[in-house]
Amino acid sequence: AVVSTQSGHYGRGASSVFYDYATEQFTTVKVDGEDTLITKEGSLDGSKRFYDPKNSKSFTYNYLKNEATDVEEEERDSGAEKWREAIQTALKSYLDEFFPAHVTAVYGKLEDDQVTITVCIEDHKYNPNNFWNGKWKSKWEIKFPTAGGFAKVDGAMSAQVHYYEDGNVQLLSNKKVEESVQISSPSEGANNVVEFIKKSETDYQLAINENYTSMSNTTFKALRRNLPITQTLIDWHKLHGFQVGKDIMNKS
Repeated sequence: AVVSTQSGHYGRGASSVFYDYATEQFTTVKVDGEDTLITKEGSLDGSKRFYDPKNSKSFTYNYLKNEATDVEEEERDSGAEKWREAIQTALKSYLDEFFPAHVTAVYGKLEDDQVTITVCIEDHKYNPNNFWNGKWKSKWEIKFPTAGGFAKVDGAMSAQVHYYEDGNVQLLSNKKVEESVQISSPSEGANNVVEFIKKSETDYQLAINENYTSMSNTTFKALRRNLPITQTLIDWHKLHGFQVGKDIMNKS
């Protein structure tokens, strides 16, 4: 079997599927009581071992139980740490204000005199009692030389909403952005990066709201006629007054 519910283990095929889904969705898991994300950037072996950059811990992730085990201390990349920590700190006030239940992971690495900082943000609200769920994800990759100067920032944002009372309506929207940001020091660079993230995410969310406000008055109305071809409303209580109604009644 691909999945064994008795042993809690799964085969290689299922493991690959679980890995892809969990990392793409930024699945949250508690590590020593604190939330962190399951992401490709945090994967240590491309399978079940992941890294929590905030608390500098590695752990084994159980996909079926959504649990972290075998937690160990892990060394950070010292060459990128001052930049990573500055961005993580600068993000906090913005995220706490606009994403109250957010879980964020900020990764840093240094390769060939180039620093790469990757920010993964996830927030969701599930309300099954009222038949709706919503999820926000964004990923920001910041690359720049160790000497500073300008950083290339690439961002990908995603909003997913599911409403299923008396129907089944889903929204899945994505947007990518990029920008060159000055980053001469960790503190200045972090503030500039966070300002760009904040502006991009705010503009994107406002655009979604404006788009669907407009669609409710145009696109959605065009899906059906406001009136029948006669341009008059049908009084169903007086159906017998129509010839079709008489024919139906006579045949019955």
